[in-house]
Amino acid sequence: MFAFLVNALAVIIGSIIGLLFRKFIKKESCDQVLKAMGIVVLLIGIIGVIENMISIDNGKIISSGTLLLIMAIAIGTFIGEALKIDKHMNDLGDKIEQKLNKGKIAEGFITATLIYCIGSMSIVGSMESALGNPNTIYLKSALDGITSIALASTLGIGVMLSSISVILYQGLLTLLFYCLGNFMPASLITSFSMVGYTMVVGIGLNFILKDKIKVANMLPSLLIVIIYHLPSMI
Repeated sequence: MFAFLVNALAVIIGSIIGLLFRKFIKKESCDQVLKAMGIVVLLIGIIGVIENMISIDNGKIISSGTLLLIMAIAIGTFIGEALKIDKHMNDLGDKIEQKLNKGKIAEGFITATLIYCIGSMSIVGSMESALGNPNTIYLKSALDGITSIALASTLGIGVMLSSISVILYQGLLTLLFYCLGNFMPASLITSFSMVGYTMVVGIGLNFILKDKIKVANMLPSLLIVIIYHLPSMI
């Protein structure tokens, strides 16, 4: 339930390390560590998808949700591309930086806040944390902590201040999902996690590949899952 506090603490600790050793940390080293973490995220995403798709009944392996996964990702991504969610998010970040950029503190705070708070991992992780499974948020905490080292070493103390944004944003999301938890059928939670972990796979690939996947444009896929299960919730 309170895994978001661990996430904020990871940002603070990573920022402190980055500030203390900013003269000694090479950019190449940070890049290699982030790529290694990308492999871990990729594996976690794949395992998460399999866990929510595969079940064993009388010794037989049974898969379910394949059609929903394909439909949700395809339709959701199409909607996201049409709405240009990823582009709008990046444009918003650029505008905020232009208006509030008053030195390294503002730049570090805004940049880190956008990185830590915008994305499917925050949403899916907060939902799972509210329902008793904080593993995704813990994984995100490790990633954010490492990213904080790299960011703070170049952008300064503003990166550490972004931990406040993490607490407010993910805390509110966790509270929201906690309040809705009793009204969410198990099938919806399973499907939501399955689609969410597919996005986590995309996030992992983004740490590795040069050509980035616009994971933000996949966010409407979660809405498709809710619409699909809406008749069973009424």
